[in-house]
Amino acid sequence: MKATRVLVVDDSAITRALLTRTLQRAGFDVIEATDGLEGAVVALRERPDVVVTDLEMPTMDGTQLLRLLKSDPATAHAPVLIVTSHGEAPSRYWGLQTGADAYITKDHQPEELIGAVTRLVAGAPPAAEVTGTLPQGPLDVLARVARHLDANLMQATVVNALLERGMAAGSLKEACEIALATVGEVVDAYLLGVGLAEPETITLHLHLAEPLALHCVDGCASRLLGRLDVLPGADIKSEITGDKEGDTEVDIESLVAFPLPLRDANGSLVVLPRNPAQFANISRPLVEAVADHMALVLDNARLAQRLRELSMLDGLTKAFNHRAIHERLGEELDRARRYGHPLAVVICDLDHFKRVNDTHGHLAGDAVLRGAAAVMRTCLRSADAFGRYGGEEFLAVLPETRLSSAIEVAGRIRDTLAKARHPLAAGGVIAVTASFGVASSDELGSEASADQLVSLADARMYEAKTGGRNRVRP
Repeated sequence: MKATRVLVVDDSAITRALLTRTLQRAGFDVIEATDGLEGAVVALRERPDVVVTDLEMPTMDGTQLLRLLKSDPATAHAPVLIVTSHGEAPSRYWGLQTGADAYITKDHQPEELIGAVTRLVAGAPPAAEVTGTLPQGPLDVLARVARHLDANLMQATVVNALLERGMAAGSLKEACEIALATVGEVVDAYLLGVGLAEPETITLHLHLAEPLALHCVDGCASRLLGRLDVLPGADIKSEITGDKEGDTEVDIESLVAFPLPLRDANGSLVVLPRNPAQFANISRPLVEAVADHMALVLDNARLAQRLRELSMLDGLTKAFNHRAIHERLGEELDRARRYGHPLAVVICDLDHFKRVNDTHGHLAGDAVLRGAAAVMRTCLRSADAFGRYGGEEFLAVLPETRLSSAIEVAGRIRDTLAKARHPLAAGGVIAVTASFGVASSDELGSEASADQLVSLADARMYEAKTGGRNRVRP
């Protein structure tokens, strides 16, 4: 059997001789180098099974040697054992962080060195096939070091840009846009995409570098979705940024996926490279290195969005809470005054809601409130704001809407709600109706406040109640 080859790197002739003698007596084949630069030349040319190195050395120290060995395919398989003194705790720590597999102190016993090398050999991965010219001298090694430093600097620059921009994102959508745009600056790809699977929501965000045929975009989205753990009934939200769909045909078989280690969610990043071979050789390591940081950005955005939602949304119906809908009304009223545009509000109160609680229980009442809110939301535009104003009362804010149109909206909500059936946990279904009051800013003049507008709609809603319920006023 071929003897295990160990490269010993140390600028002290005495220390090097002691290490070499101990290892040779244990049956290892030992190669020596007098400093880090020579050690790099020998390691890249001879490809030893294990490297034993000092940290403090001239020309190239042990940490720089470590970075080169661990980043170069010719030597990445070889475990590295660092030999340090007791006073080198910071250097030892940094050596382990840089990629060293183990360390021993310089006052070690011979059996400790032999045992450490033996364990590292047993756990080492097989050497990879390496193509290309191996270095012939120090200048070749320094050129490789420079290339690795450039690659590491570029990686650090991309990561820094991603974190600086992404950690300031206030929503998951914004964070996805920033993350994909940042990666898109350094990866030549037709398409990049991010997918996140949370218990109730699936988020897909695709960024197109150029217009692609719709079926190609759909194919990439389907493959991204297939990478996620999708629960039945989950709400799928998709977003496309960049150049929209066009007629460019691409081979989606070259789509490459990377896992995103998210908290309490399943995530994936996909890249559709223009040149798959070039991507595999040049860009893939960069994307793999950036993926963990991208996950951090997305997790931070998810948390920020969740906290904002908790402060703005009603926990039961997921509509705006009282404070948030009132603030939104104030903002829309200011905008309406500034540009001379109309604004209307619709306030409604579920009819005989106390009877629902008394007859079926509060859990049934909660189910009815959730269902009624969902029904009402379907009758509104995306530009409208909708919130739970209190108890069983709901308020809708309708920008760019005159009184006559708001009355039509309220009528549509009334009809849809009356036809809806809300399932109960104990079995069966229940139907509810609501009474509506409508008011417009045009009725009150330019100085009207949000409270005055709501008060007018509220008074009309009570007219609907006293007039027989399940109706709209005026």
